[in-house]
Amino acid sequence: MTVRGPLHSRSHATALAASPAPRLALGYGLAFVAAACFGVGGIIAKTAFNAGVPPQVLAEWRILFGFAAYVLIFAAFRREAFRIRRADLPLFALFGIVGLAGVQLAYYESIQRLPVGVATVIQYTAPVLLLVYARLRGRTVGGRLWVAAALALVGCFFAAGAYDAALRDLNGVGVALSVLAALIFAFYYLTAERILVRYSTPTLLIYGFGFALLGWSLYRPPWLLPWSTTTEQIYLLLAGVLVVATVIPFALTLAAVKLIPAARVGLTATIEPVVAAIVGWIVLSERLDAAQVAGGVVVLVAILIAQSLRPTAESV
Repeated sequence: MTVRGPLHSRSHATALAASPAPRLALGYGLAFVAAACFGVGGIIAKTAFNAGVPPQVLAEWRILFGFAAYVLIFAAFRREAFRIRRADLPLFALFGIVGLAGVQLAYYESIQRLPVGVATVIQYTAPVLLLVYARLRGRTVGGRLWVAAALALVGCFFAAGAYDAALRDLNGVGVALSVLAALIFAFYYLTAERILVRYSTPTLLIYGFGFALLGWSLYRPPWLLPWSTTTEQIYLLLAGVLVVATVIPFALTLAAVKLIPAARVGLTATIEPVVAAIVGWIVLSERLDAAQVAGGVVVLVAILIAQSLRPTAESV
């Protein structure tokens, strides 16, 4: 029987509270590296969009190739990861179709209509939503964690350059899609945390991406993707998205959720726009001004504050 509701939250929190400091540090480290990969991957994805790849096509390719990669890897090294209880299939389906596929589509559609920085800042309100949800569920949220979340959001705003007056004329549909991405992102973390109480990270990756692909296939079967008309340059960009922005960071993110509370993983993920800004400055010669640098420092301070507050059985 799947553990649900408050009992699930207590059992997961108790396990985390009993975790030694190195385990918690590893969780933060995995979340940090995953966010950095997502930041670099966002630059690659934006390059693919500029080359003419529609967001829906890139999202479907990402899920298709990600699923294939995880199946091949774990079939060779972790065959036990394919075993799940039939009663748990609906939960995996929710995670894959709504959480995994949904957040990618909403985010890619939003950054096609908005500057990446603005869309990213809106999406990264998700950690705050996770803290609010935890508080409504009766969990204790330490004052330092609220401070860390607020600092992370402010730092993310400046690091992403969302303060630029030129960005204030926003696309309404793009903003709505970014808000939707934030809500789905929070759902993604919560559902992953719930599943990982019973299952391993490889199992969640296999079935999460499998159901996400199934959902996409109902919308557009994989054989209708533009296989023959896609150029070699686009396939190289797809390879970058697959490795840097899919296989590595999704595995690391979900491994982190197994080690530290989902809200803290989400908070650590706000380092993504900082990395994206730095990569854009180095690779694309994009301007990186003092406010962005200061924003990056604030995000790092927020993560350090969150890391200094150890979770307990009753808190996040």
